Amino acid sequence: MAKRTAVIDIGSNSARMAIYEKESRFAFSLLNEIKSQVRISEGAYENKGNLQPFAISRALTALGEFHKIASNMKCRKLLCIATSAVRDAPNANVLINEVKKRFGFDIKIIDGSKEAYYGAVAVRNMLPRYNEATTIDIGGGSTELAKIENGTIVKTISLNIGTVRLKELFFDKKTSFDKISDFVKKEIKTVDKEFNCENLIGIGGTTRALGKLFITKSRHPLSTVHGFEYDSKWALKYIHEIASSGVLDLKRLGIKKDRYDTIREGSVIFEAFIRKLNAKKIITSGVGIREGVYLSDILRSSGAKFPHNFDLSLELLKDKFGTDKKKSQFFACHIEKLFWELKPLHKLNDCFLRPLIVAAKLDSIGRNLSFYQDHLHSAYFVLNNLNYGFTHQEKTLVSTIIKFYNKKVTQNNIFLYEKLLPPLSELNWLIFIFSLVKIFQDRGAIKPLSFVFSNGSLHIKSTESLYLTKEPVKKIFKPEVFSIVIDDNQQFSIPYR
Repeated sequence: MAKRTAVIDIGSNSARMAIYEKESRFAFSLLNEIKSQVRISEGAYENKGNLQPFAISRALTALGEFHKIASNMKCRKLLCIATSAVRDAPNANVLINEVKKRFGFDIKIIDGSKEAYYGAVAVRNMLPRYNEATTIDIGGGSTELAKIENGTIVKTISLNIGTVRLKELFFDKKTSFDKISDFVKKEIKTVDKEFNCENLIGIGGTTRALGKLFITKSRHPLSTVHGFEYDSKWALKYIHEIASSGVLDLKRLGIKKDRYDTIREGSVIFEAFIRKLNAKKIITSGVGIREGVYLSDILRSSGAKFPHNFDLSLELLKDKFGTDKKKSQFFACHIEKLFWELKPLHKLNDCFLRPLIVAAKLDSIGRNLSFYQDHLHSAYFVLNNLNYGFTHQEKTLVSTIIKFYNKKVTQNNIFLYEKLLPPLSELNWLIFIFSLVKIFQDRGAIKPLSFVFSNGSLHIKSTESLYLTKEPVKKIFKPEVFSIVIDDNQQFSIPYR
């Protein structure tokens, strides 16, 4: 398997290249991402789909520079795909042959079903898992849907409606909004009801741009667009306003200048599908076809799926920072023991165990930057990098647990992230469980601990000396009144109340 791989995606509107580096068996990181608005489809839809010479020339220039960058970054593999505009073009071979001749790599034209599949592969592996979801990838020349059920891609479809196609056929000709809307509704009328789903996952530039806009409008605490969720009913009024607006209104509506050319077209399509599919929740994906191509390559022996319980961001952070596997295993194992032993007391939902264990595995990553305030560094890295496979709520909770080690959290501490966190009573229990085990780990405990809660006391037993843990345990903040008794191989035990 190549250490570094470049993936090029030639879309109808833009050509993009992503460069990935393999870190460990399954983990990988994005090293570089470059976009060029080559508009390969410009003029094609009015010329029987044929790619125009000026568009081919732009594409060749961009692809040549992509190839140079990939070579300079020592990529040993280059995968290049082309979608709607190129697959519809009778003269596609002109581009394909010229690229092969000049730069020596092949362009693989993929059909709409494969395009939908690649997007779904990326989502299935790099977003939190939803029991049922439909992906929508709004491109320049086409729009793809994929239905995912329990991690399996069960159905795909591709339709010949895209942002550039609508722009050239309607918007550039000042066609009325009602006529454009009617055209889109007619085109998607035959989409099978099997694609109907409460969870709609948006892939591509249009849905990312809208996701960024809605992060601002909803005053969401995090700026990360990947994994951002919002209510479709709330968002539809904004999407409709953008779709039906004039270009001069886009700035007022909060649209960035680089999206002016196709955001109205994309919004028309997006609005129509939200209503058609009866979507209730929209999830924005920061990954798509390029990640799907890469994952299909590195996971080809496992059906383009990560192994069960594999967390990409978690493994990547552990790889990057070289965590002590033995210590993190000790930490995670004892957190789980303590969580279940105190369950009758804290009554926390079982779903909180996962963030606790992840916090244990990533607690030490900040120490690679500095010993002092290492927990703050760890919390920052988690909040900004624990993106794939985790919801915004989960990664905020993991970061908060690490950040407030051995502290009582108040509303003032968390007001920025309050909407993403559980109630204070639950949060303080999670921090207590984490902090208590961390005290033992940081003070050299290496042998298994046992936890027994009975008659209002938590007994912690070990066959090794735990002398250094007794003072900090005495001072730890407890969410409720109970005793902690440390029993080790010393000749005495001290109860703390």
